[in-house]
Amino acid sequence: MQKLDFGFVILHYMAQQMTEDCVDDLLAKFSDKNIKIVIVDNASKNNSGKFLEEKYANNNLVKVIINKKNLGFARGNNIGFDYLKNNYNVDFMIVMNNDVFIKSQDFLEKIVELYQKHKYAVLGPDIFAPNLNVYQNPQEYNLPTVGSYEYWIKEYKKILRKTKFLYYKEKILKLFKLNQETTSKSYTPENKNNNHEQNTIENCILYGACFIFSKDFINNREYAFYPKTFLYFEEHILTLQCINQKLLIIYSPEIKIEHLCNVSTDYAYGRSYKKQCLLLTNSIKGMKEYIKLYKEYEKKFN
Repeated sequence: MQKLDFGFVILHYMAQQMTEDCVDDLLAKFSDKNIKIVIVDNASKNNSGKFLEEKYANNNLVKVIINKKNLGFARGNNIGFDYLKNNYNVDFMIVMNNDVFIKSQDFLEKIVELYQKHKYAVLGPDIFAPNLNVYQNPQEYNLPTVGSYEYWIKEYKKILRKTKFLYYKEKILKLFKLNQETTSKSYTPENKNNNHEQNTIENCILYGACFIFSKDFINNREYAFYPKTFLYFEEHILTLQCINQKLLIIYSPEIKIEHLCNVSTDYAYGRSYKKQCLLLTNSIKGMKEYIKLYKEYEKKFN
């Protein structure tokens, strides 16, 4: 098995140009390093996965995997994780969105340095979203309680019913836009941190745009993300599992990336009713899976 210092996993869906920009940026920065970039196409309907496969066919640093169906965030990324784990002896694996761009020139060196200092299993960088003008890491500082998610599941179901009612019964664009704004701004269980956290934080919930996994994680996990979710709340479940498996998570402000946010979902759905329902439905499913696991751990350790 070939020794590899760093592996990158980039999940692709539809937004071809963004994935190309992301991968080409990585190649420009790190092609002189011992790396492998795995692009996982989640059955893009526009055949962009095949185009990417053809574009990088002669580049031995890039591997394109085309899924037969859209597996979602967790299982889609797990395909890339499995490929690197089973085919290469990887020291560190960076799983990142296709709309993420690395800003730290010493990104790879810092990953190693921070591991030597903290012996982390999962590392989260300082993520800035320029189009939102917010810092996204840490997403939350503590694990949510079962009670809080039970409450938000009820709220999300109410909003989902309201969204469907407005769309199907009234079809008034002004009201629908108002509902979208209300849903995104007022009804969220995520206590997002809009301040710039400048301290290293342990066992917080990291934002899903970029995870850095060390050998401690790779060697002790069958998969990167809990495979029973499709989209949303993978970060919360990952944190819950790592804490219970005694795998250290840290956020560090010493490495910096930019995140352009929601490029693939916006490309596929725009800011439509369909996207709103996707968000609400899969958030409910994600919270339900979190509750199940939380109760399983509680029963196991009590």
